[in-house]
Amino acid sequence: MGTREPGIHLLSMAVVLVIGSAPARAQTDLYSIPPGPTRLDVSGSTGLRLSTDWSDLILLGSVSPASGALEQLLARDLVVEPGPVFDLAVTYWEGRYGFRVHGGFARSCLAVGRGCGGLTGPAGDAVGVDAWTYDVGGAIGLVDYARNRWAWPFVFIGVGAVTYDLERTVGPPLTFIERPPPSDRGQTLVVLAAPRPLAIVIDELGLETKLALNVGVGTDLRLGIGAGSVGLRLEVSDHIHASPVQVRLVDPEAFIGAGGATRLDAGYVHNLRAAAGLVVQFGR
Repeated sequence: MGTREPGIHLLSMAVVLVIGSAPARAQTDLYSIPPGPTRLDVSGSTGLRLSTDWSDLILLGSVSPASGALEQLLARDLVVEPGPVFDLAVTYWEGRYGFRVHGGFARSCLAVGRGCGGLTGPAGDAVGVDAWTYDVGGAIGLVDYARNRWAWPFVFIGVGAVTYDLERTVGPPLTFIERPPPSDRGQTLVVLAAPRPLAIVIDELGLETKLALNVGVGTDLRLGIGAGSVGLRLEVSDHIHASPVQVRLVDPEAFIGAGGATRLDAGYVHNLRAAAGLVVQFGR
């Protein structure tokens, strides 16, 4: 029995040491796991940019106390025509996660009813507009990164702004329409009391900057070269911002700051972009 006890004690001590050190080793390994290969990619691309309307049809109506006629104000659709876009993006990656900086430029014209021209004059009197987009945000790879992987799909989201630079200051296209008031069985509508006067305030469009949210999806088709790669980048994205068109109704008889102005909401504008270009990646 005496010869067995030393062996039993040594075995017990070894078990205790292994069990006691296992959690510490597991915890150390958990925090020592690297996030993945670090790399930097730079891409330049070109494509097509398509915007939704800056304003929908807005119809305001009132009855004139002088003639009894129904006076209406019509604001027509205003939109940036589709045009080419040029982009530059830089992304720093650690494994599947990246930090992205993006800028883009597009040149087109401001159109009424999907036609450049006729905004403030006869057809052909187009108003050119340059659109600058810039944002910063994050990117997430949809698969684990590996240097030998030829396709690298990812999604991205960012915050920034869109700046529109019109070649000249213009106002939204407005049309005044006057027609007789509606009648019932041929009888004329008589206006007994005139409504309160309202002033229509319309901000002219010139240099407009709007905060924007950028979301998109893309993929790189890569050819590995050493620690880096070169390839084709395909992206589809959308910059979303409030409409630059502002129309307000103001009650001249109301005191300033007493709620005498009402802003008509023109909604949100979507700037859809589809682009393809070259991407170069530098890795370690």
